[in-house]
Amino acid sequence: MQGGAALCYNKRKNLPKGGRFVSDPRILFLLFLSYSAIGWLCESIYCSIPAHRFINRGFLSGPVCPVYGVGALLAVFLLTPIAWSLPLLYLGGALVTSVLEYVTGWLLETIFHAKWWDYSNKKWNLHGRVCLKNTLLFGVMCVVLMRVIHPVLLGWMEKLSPFLLSLLSVILLAVFAADAVASVLGALQLRGKLDDLQQILDELRERTESAVSEQRSAVIAAVDTLGQRAQAGREEAVDRLRERQARLEQSLRFAHRRLLAAFPTMRVRSGREAITRLREAAARRRKKKD
Repeated sequence: MQGGAALCYNKRKNLPKGGRFVSDPRILFLLFLSYSAIGWLCESIYCSIPAHRFINRGFLSGPVCPVYGVGALLAVFLLTPIAWSLPLLYLGGALVTSVLEYVTGWLLETIFHAKWWDYSNKKWNLHGRVCLKNTLLFGVMCVVLMRVIHPVLLGWMEKLSPFLLSLLSVILLAVFAADAVASVLGALQLRGKLDDLQQILDELRERTESAVSEQRSAVIAAVDTLGQRAQAGREEAVDRLRERQARLEQSLRFAHRRLLAAFPTMRVRSGREAITRLREAAARRRKKKD
């Protein structure tokens, strides 16, 4: 294999197994977006059918799942030398995509302190980040990608004029970058809201338990007026905490609600009660609109 990017296909056999090399960054970027959009479509359909409503699946707001774009290009780059063998292509595709999914899940957990998808309830899973069922499906998808989709899509793109390639690439890159920045900021804000809400819930629990204990002591000891004032002050503090809780739950923006809906199995390292509360608040808001 010679230098340059290694996305290639053979026109005569229509198989990605040698011939011409594509090093044009514009085509590579458009291929990335195309496969990201195809992955988003498959994910959204797969998740929307059992939910009986449309779910915009994916980390970004737009109709793309970048992990599928990266996975597709990795598969084409790494699996081209073995594309002649269907069994090797299937096994290689299953391995490459599963490793990518595992690494992506680990990175998201590390950055945002949340587990965005969780396969812990599925058989043969690894740390809840990958599972055998998905691995087998990814293998099939890689075979279809290498044998059918990629040669055709690449052929179409190479027919575009240089001017149109540049124009599409610049416009779509700007849109993609803006979406990526907005989505990352939204995820970071959501993490902050979860942390703040969990802190409020923990403090409410502590104050409530303390108040119950003190009320029992007050009944027994017949606490004087000073004790009653202290109790009233504690009740005011609890009321203020509940007001903060309500404001936080009502401050969910579209980006936050979309992320909660897109990742229904998302779990946070600390704050399970907080994410449950925010999901309930988002559901109430959705019902009001319906």
